[in-house]
Amino acid sequence: MSQKREILKLLVSIVEHGQGKSVIRFYEKNQVQVHYQSKGRGTASSDLLDVLGLGGTERDVVFSLAAGSLCDRLMRQLRGESGEALRVKGIAFLMPLNAISSIPGAQLLRQGTGEHRNGGDGHMEQERDNSLVLIVVNQGHTEEVMNTARGAGARGGTILRSRWAGQEEAASIYGIPLQAEKELIAIVASKEKRNVIMETIQMKHGRESEAGAILCSIGLEETVRLG
Repeated sequence: MSQKREILKLLVSIVEHGQGKSVIRFYEKNQVQVHYQSKGRGTASSDLLDVLGLGGTERDVVFSLAAGSLCDRLMRQLRGESGEALRVKGIAFLMPLNAISSIPGAQLLRQGTGEHRNGGDGHMEQERDNSLVLIVVNQGHTEEVMNTARGAGARGGTILRSRWAGQEEAASIYGIPLQAEKELIAIVASKEKRNVIMETIQMKHGRESEAGAILCSIGLEETVRLG
């Protein structure tokens, strides 16, 4: 029986502001070498922040890319005593990637341990217990969209500031102009709540509204609380 090829995965870590560098150093010790760090703003209620052990609202968001076997091993480390020793507060979740540029992809896969997993299309189609809901909204409408999300069952989210980076003549969808300044809301939700959250936001804050929300969701392979 032939073994299927290794797959690449994206590990996203959302931690307290100032702890991103510690996360990256820990990941690099575990052979995960490619990282992008961004700043975000948390929107969780104060009681949820207490449960998670998070102080304040500013976040470091670290995007790490590596062979799936390395990411799986790193997640096991985070769940064990090594994760406790890391002494950071937040959440990390893992997502398999559909595609990546061939040359960097091949280089990243060579960093793997040589283990082979049952990846491929069948792996990607499995139903996930949790999803990452991504919502792009026009600047200035984040709070109203988050309030709607909370009303639909979301416990909180992380906000990243962004802007339209495409061609000016393409800065519209079906004739609806896109504001240059955007905010990206990331919400981790259970599969039971995901559809309700997305449908409610789409109905109240969809493309033709002032918020101009555009939504998608990605199945999360694994999540772990940090700290």
